Amino acid sequence: MKETYRKILDYLIENAPVNILYRVKKEILNESVTTSEMHALQEKICDLPKVKKAFSCQNAYGFLGTTLHGVYFDGFDSTVELLKKNGVELTNPHLQKAKEALLDWNDYKNDHFYHAGNAMDEHGRGGFRAIWAEQLLELGVDESHPMIREQIENALHAFRGAMEYTSPDDFSKKATFRGEVCRYYIKGAAFPAANHVKILEKTRSWRNKESISMVRRAYAHCKEIMRDYHDGVIYINCGHFVGPFNYHWNQDYHRITVREFDDCPINFAWFMKGLGSASKTYPVFDDGNPYLAESLTAMLENQNFIASISEEQLRMFKNYASIAPSWRKKEHIACDLYFPMLLTLHKMGET
Repeated sequence: MKETYRKILDYLIENAPVNILYRVKKEILNESVTTSEMHALQEKICDLPKVKKAFSCQNAYGFLGTTLHGVYFDGFDSTVELLKKNGVELTNPHLQKAKEALLDWNDYKNDHFYHAGNAMDEHGRGGFRAIWAEQLLELGVDESHPMIREQIENALHAFRGAMEYTSPDDFSKKATFRGEVCRYYIKGAAFPAANHVKILEKTRSWRNKESISMVRRAYAHCKEIMRDYHDGVIYINCGHFVGPFNYHWNQDYHRITVREFDDCPINFAWFMKGLGSASKTYPVFDDGNPYLAESLTAMLENQNFIASISEEQLRMFKNYASIAPSWRKKEHIACDLYFPMLLTLHKMGET
């Protein structure tokens, strides 16, 4: 693997567009962002069309887009993600202004996501305020901020509460929604969802020996409870169904190949997008796919890897997970696909 890793790394250094090259140097080679070379690359990144478009959607108060949660250039969270994955530093004036806007946000109740998200918050599921707290973290706000502390405590409460259950029937009830079997949470039930997991993985202030032990035991307990769960999304019971950010407790781990995305090409984009994340995380759950490193290595070593990706998979990847500014050069397409895989292997210590 080391020979393949070095070969792909050299290929990226030689051929990668400016934003991928910057992230390779910063996140894989651990180069300082204060050098003249990195400053020059950062200036070029800020001049990329999609980065300039993201900057242009910032209002006079600093808010990026029009809503907290949504798609690129409309949703604050997605636009921050776009800027960070393109290598824009948090010290950039636009991101600093966005941080201040979120810290001083007073008219949040006018956000069209507020009502549904607030219903999740009221039922302990981690909705509007959880995303707000997560964006504060993404922009470098200290964990001592009250909203971040609140969401950490909510997450810990959800994990503690889960230890009291032995079955999904203890915290949810079966229902039918739009002709599909589903469940909804029993009022007052405490059970972790995706946003609870994310807030704990992105923070460190809560981590003492006792809390880490409790969370890990509860996480394993949740997986055991949900191991054979097949009743679909678990919704909020608040007069109407609102889907929370469910966590894939019973996800099947296996070796990954491009062919498994043939029936649902967009899943290839989500898979690659996750690998290329620019978020800082501090893993606490030892629950990664044991076959991931092996799968990524096999893809990188396959000389026909790019040719094996279907046109629809490539289209989905380009629309939802691509980093390269353009695909006019075949080398940029290759770099776009290689970078997230190499980054993940680096983070896993497999290189």
